[in-house]
Amino acid sequence: MNSAASNKAHILVVDDEEALASVISDILALEGYEVTTAFSGEEALERVRQYPYDLLLVDLKLPIMQGDSLLRESLALYPDLIVMMMTGSSDVQTAVNLIKMGAYDYLGKPFENDELIIKVQRALAERHLKQENQFLKSELVDKYNFDNIIGASAAMQNVFRLIKLTSAKNSTVLLTGETGTGKELVARAIHYNSLRREFPLICVNCAAIPENLLEDELFGHIKGAFTGAYQPRIGRFEQADKGTLFLDEIGCMSLELQAKLLRVLQERSFERIGGTQNVRVDVRIIAATNSNLAARVRDGLFREDLFYRLNVIPITIQPLRERRDDIPVLVQHFAKKICDAQGIPLKCISQEAMKQMMAFDWPGNVRQLENAVEMAIVMSGERQSLTAGDFPALVTHTEKAMYARSIVIPEGGIQLNSIVSDLERELILQSLEKAKGNKKRAADLLHIKRTTLVEKLKRMNLMDTTSMQ
Repeated sequence: MNSAASNKAHILVVDDEEALASVISDILALEGYEVTTAFSGEEALERVRQYPYDLLLVDLKLPIMQGDSLLRESLALYPDLIVMMMTGSSDVQTAVNLIKMGAYDYLGKPFENDELIIKVQRALAERHLKQENQFLKSELVDKYNFDNIIGASAAMQNVFRLIKLTSAKNSTVLLTGETGTGKELVARAIHYNSLRREFPLICVNCAAIPENLLEDELFGHIKGAFTGAYQPRIGRFEQADKGTLFLDEIGCMSLELQAKLLRVLQERSFERIGGTQNVRVDVRIIAATNSNLAARVRDGLFREDLFYRLNVIPITIQPLRERRDDIPVLVQHFAKKICDAQGIPLKCISQEAMKQMMAFDWPGNVRQLENAVEMAIVMSGERQSLTAGDFPALVTHTEKAMYARSIVIPEGGIQLNSIVSDLERELILQSLEKAKGNKKRAADLLHIKRTTLVEKLKRMNLMDTTSMQ
């Protein structure tokens, strides 16, 4: 049985020929659908008012209220309702007019059983897909609501204020902040709370695409533009038309491509690679960078005119180490999110662990913090309370700090390389002892590759003194 039928779609068959209506009803019922029949337009409209059917199968020629009138009245009640018309007319213009009025499709009488089944299946599948897309779009709006960008600090409250002010406008936005601070999350929040939210948000990571391919990625090309261009390609600018284009890590873009981007921002038009046709687009730009663009301008690495074009509304997202009071609320948010996703009871974080988390700098920012919380929850097994030992980054950070504080630097100074080498040697020997000589396990304990461990053992002349696997 097909998926649409298995979901018990409810179909209303409307035909004044009772015998034909009964036959159609039986055919569809055998496919697993729930089917109701009506023998006049008036009866059908009354049923539609009382129940939201999935599909209407309507004969065009009905007494008193014609099928086209029923089509119009039904769509006025339920604009997303699928109405399929049946007609004995072979006039193509009749079919065209029905489609223009909102009919999904039409069946010419007489029709084969298979044709009826296939068209109904296709119509219901398309309806399901449309509903699913609407649901996903509403979920995106909810997911990127302001409330889902977490932060209680003054710095984040200022970000929230700027997002709210910016979302209602069409101005270009420049997001700055270290990797992992949540720049893309802010860009999505701006888009999905803007008037452009019904149109695409297209994201391009300029650092992840080779320079020789980035122009093609942005602007597309015509057929034959270069060797291998066997088909035309629509670029990201055209894909984002009427929506938003998010250009992440824009500081990595070459000066040549910066000039082309500047022209698009000024003219709102461009030419595909190899083409001469001017393509006009209505796109809002949100750019992001983890580098200091003003400094890159001074160094001649970024165009000054483009910088001012992008920096209309600047939003800076501070690193986590500069807003440590956000850490507890972020940890609690991630813990609930991850436990809900895993289907397990909410785990709590010990006070000592939270203190150490707030003391840690989190070089990977919010992204690193979320990953650390997820790893701790997964690896803690049945335990309900997470300790500092469940967070490897904290343990390493704490041990390093304790070791550093235990060393007294004499008046004459200290050989740093020697201290580091001794610590590395001691940790390698400890890992080998814990792993009972197994190099692979020892390397895993140190979070390095086995080949790296072997190279270090050779450099330290430890290969011959150990009988390891």
